[in-house]
Amino acid sequence: MPFSGFEDEPDANIIDQYRSHLKEVWTNAHRKWEQYDAYYFRTYSVWEGAEAHSRPGWLKPARPTSLVDNAVDHQLASEPTPHRNPARQSEESRNNADRVEEGLKAILDEAALLEPALTWKQQGKNLVHLGYSIHELGLDSNVLQRRSEEPPRGDDSEEDYRANMRLFEHYRRTAMPFRTRSPHPARILLDPWEKKPRIAIRHARRFSQDLHELTVARKNRGRQADVWEVRNNRPFELILTDEYWTECWHAMMVSGYVAGTGREYHNMKRLLFVEKNTWGFVPYSHAYAGFGQEPTNSDRIDPANLAVGILDPVISDIRAQAQAVSGRHNALMDASFNPIGTRMGADELRDQLDQGDIIEMSDRSDVWRMDIPQLPRWMFQTEEWLSRDIEEGTFSRALAGVREQGVSTVGQQAILSTAAGRKFVAVSRQLEHLASVASSQILQLIDLLDLN
Repeated sequence: MPFSGFEDEPDANIIDQYRSHLKEVWTNAHRKWEQYDAYYFRTYSVWEGAEAHSRPGWLKPARPTSLVDNAVDHQLASEPTPHRNPARQSEESRNNADRVEEGLKAILDEAALLEPALTWKQQGKNLVHLGYSIHELGLDSNVLQRRSEEPPRGDDSEEDYRANMRLFEHYRRTAMPFRTRSPHPARILLDPWEKKPRIAIRHARRFSQDLHELTVARKNRGRQADVWEVRNNRPFELILTDEYWTECWHAMMVSGYVAGTGREYHNMKRLLFVEKNTWGFVPYSHAYAGFGQEPTNSDRIDPANLAVGILDPVISDIRAQAQAVSGRHNALMDASFNPIGTRMGADELRDQLDQGDIIEMSDRSDVWRMDIPQLPRWMFQTEEWLSRDIEEGTFSRALAGVREQGVSTVGQQAILSTAAGRKFVAVSRQLEHLASVASSQILQLIDLLDLN
């Protein structure tokens, strides 16, 4: 198939081709993120092979989860503060810039609160946990519709019509249609080497009802669209879609659906609509945390080398520490419930113990508790070494509010906290840039949609 530029109108085959290519590019990174998730959600296996059957592995310390959460909570801000330079060195320009800053701050704050998870905190969490984050800018079509459709007079009374007009004016003055989202990076496929990507494909599932409303709305506005009908009266059926974005085009294609059980999958390619991208930009931006590095001897473009989370260098340490904790806990259980030895018959002793606390024996030496194993000190020192290595490979406890041994003054602790915080300088700068891109895109949409 000859190459089709991003400015050319896409069809189903072109979208499928780009999706397949980008999905292959990100395969290794997605596989690595699944490993990070296993440690963050503590679903990893403490033991492997034959050991997994003979040694219990249910006890898993919360260390990997707390590492990520503390790094986000104690280091990264969740509320961006816009700054706009005045266009000219005049009082009027400075006042205009100040008003833009206040308006953008209100928009970003409200948009973040409209999402189930705080947008910018989730952005920071993705950067720390996965080493990569994507920001998505969206518009709420319902808000725009209420703002643009003036209520008809119809047969309403004068009082009802005035009430409807007051409500319409309220919607028009207070409309806030912008949405700032932090989607999981595995669902959005972008060019890994372009900070402002020229192409984006959202490969994710949507409800059947949502697709129906999207296509009907476009049909009602006189645009070309293949209306998606809800099948078998199941509005919440999950439909696998590919939403395609370039600076010139926006398209939606159905590439499969999952039946009600969530197990049955059917391949299909059905282009629902293709339309001009009147926004003039791709509503996605992305960034790496800076924990990764491309290897010298690799000639393959692989974003997995850069999308490296904070847990990556200490995964083996975390597992070894979990094994140490599990082993010590098993020793504790053995010591607490150590077996009873006897010269009597085992069944006879068991029957006597079942009758109560008093047992009958001819000699005290007939019954005894087994010796408790004494754990050597070096076993505890080994775990201390693992804990120190995990801390050096991730971030200092000083950032979590824990005072270091030997530190007695506030000034000493502040120096340590400042030094430890340098690890997250790149993460903070990337978050700032994502917020800057989102702010500039919001201002561009305000001009394009005449929302002043």
